[in-house]
Amino acid sequence: MVDYLAQGLANISYIINPSLIVLGGGIMAQEDYLADKISLALKTYLVSSLYDPLTIRFAKYGNDAGMMGAFYHFKQKQEVRGVKA
Repeated sequence: MVDYLAQGLANISYIINPSLIVLGGGIMAQEDYLADKISLALKTYLVSSLYDPLTIRFAKYGNDAGMMGAFYHFKQKQEVRGVKA
């Protein structure tokens, strides 16, 4: 699973060259176990000029990160309209 994730992240990195990748979702609750494995696998798929400046982080809110982002977006839209959320 880690290898497939690293391949996907590498493909995205070659296309958009991000400086930061934030990983979230339920499986990411295993940050202690997965962080080094993902980093090592990603290093095998990326050239050093893309890998070295890249930062991999785990979402602070883990599995709830998407929901928190959606709520934040909703709240911002409501405040623009003058409605208190």
